[in-house]
Amino acid sequence: MTTVRTIRRRRCYPPTWKRWVFFLFPGTTIATSAVALYAFVETEENYFYIHSIWHMLIAGSVGFLLPPRAKPDVKVSPLKRRRGCGYQLCVNEHEELGLVDPGIITINSICTS
Repeated sequence: MTTVRTIRRRRCYPPTWKRWVFFLFPGTTIATSAVALYAFVETEENYFYIHSIWHMLIAGSVGFLLPPRAKPDVKVSPLKRRRGCGYQLCVNEHEELGLVDPGIITINSICTS
């Protein structure tokens, strides 16, 4: 979906200064500092600490560098939400007891919502 939007717009990111100042510049700075830590600071003695910090910085930079979400299409009406989560908890007594054998599997299960 992002690729389609990028091709239609003919740019990777929206061309606003706010996008550059609040997202791209901080994301690039964080990623660059992570690479600098990895390349110049990491040693065998501090590997576990620096590598953990590297993971946190790279994950944080991805949050800044990902393209923005697509705006919802106004033509599509929002679907009515069902109350509750809509899932059922089904417990198979044979499976719970560890008595599952392909020859005796039945569909008898207790479902609650």
